[in-house]
Amino acid sequence: MSRWNSFGLILPLVLVITTSTTPAWAASGGGGPLDWRADLAIFSAVVFLLLLAILWKFAWGPISQALDRREQNIADNIARAEEAAEEAHKLTSQYEAKLASAAEEVRAMIEEARRDAEHTKQQIVSEAQEAAAAETVRATREIETAKVAALKELADRTTDFSLGLAGQVLQRELSPKEHAQLIERATSDFLQLDASQN
Repeated sequence: MSRWNSFGLILPLVLVITTSTTPAWAASGGGGPLDWRADLAIFSAVVFLLLLAILWKFAWGPISQALDRREQNIADNIARAEEAAEEAHKLTSQYEAKLASAAEEVRAMIEEARRDAEHTKQQIVSEAQEAAAAETVRATREIETAKVAALKELADRTTDFSLGLAGQVLQRELSPKEHAQLIERATSDFLQLDASQN
C-alpha cells in the first residue's frame, strides 16, 4: 500500500472528526452540530497537517518500508519454495532413474549368475562323465588283465597237468582201460580246476 493511498483514506476521516461537535464546543453555547466555525476548522486543519507530517515522517515511511520488506520476503520465500520443489522433483527423477538402473543391474547380475551356474553344472556333469568313462576303461583293463592272468595260470596248470600225465604215461604202458580212466580223471580234474577259478 502506497503512502498516498493511506493519505486518501485518512483525510476524509479527519475532516469528519474536526467538523463534528465536541463536548466543550457544545457546552460553550455554540450552535448545532452542523454550524460552521472557521477558527475551529483552521485549528483542526493545522493540527491535522502537523499530525500528518509527523505520521508521514515517523510512521508511514517505516510502516510502508516494513510492509514492502515483508512483501519482498514473502515473494522470496515463495520463489525459494518453488526452487526447492523443482530441485526435489529433479532429485526424485534422478533417484527413480538410479533405482531403475540398479534394478536392471541386479537383473543382469542374476542372469549372469544363472549362466555361470549352468556352465558350472555342465562342466561338473562333463567331468563326472569323463571320470566314469575313465573308471570304466580302467575297470575293463583290470578285468582284461585278470582274464589274461587267469588264462595264463590255466595254461600253466594245464601244461603242468599234461606234463604230469605224460610222465605217468611214460613211466608205464597203459592198457586201453587205464588210458580211458586217466583221461576221465584228467577231465574231471580240469573241470574242478575251472569251477574253482570261477
